[in-house]
Amino acid sequence: MTAVSGQTSTLGQADGSEIELVVFGNEDYARYETRAGYSVVYDDAQGAFFYARLVDGRLVSMGVRASEAAPEGAAMHAVESAEVRRERVEARRARRASR
Repeated sequence: MTAVSGQTSTLGQADGSEIELVVFGNEDYARYETRAGYSVVYDDAQGAFFYARLVDGRLVSMGVRASEAAPEGAAMHAVESAEVRRERVEARRARRASR
């Protein structure tokens, strides 16, 4: 398992565009930030990264694409709670095991 801590990567989005984000994590769990430090999440349904805010320990989309200006209230350097991270890791491992 390879971990990254603050590595800038160019990531693709469903519409073919690319975005540079700073990545923290590994194959089981990763979090993403813009170069300015705003937390972002990937929306599978829309196929793009969106600014996020922290709600009950979970990063949730604010509905504004990360390629646009950061909206007021966007989280900076946010980290999900240990419980949320554990849930996401378990779900990802379960999906991999079912393949």
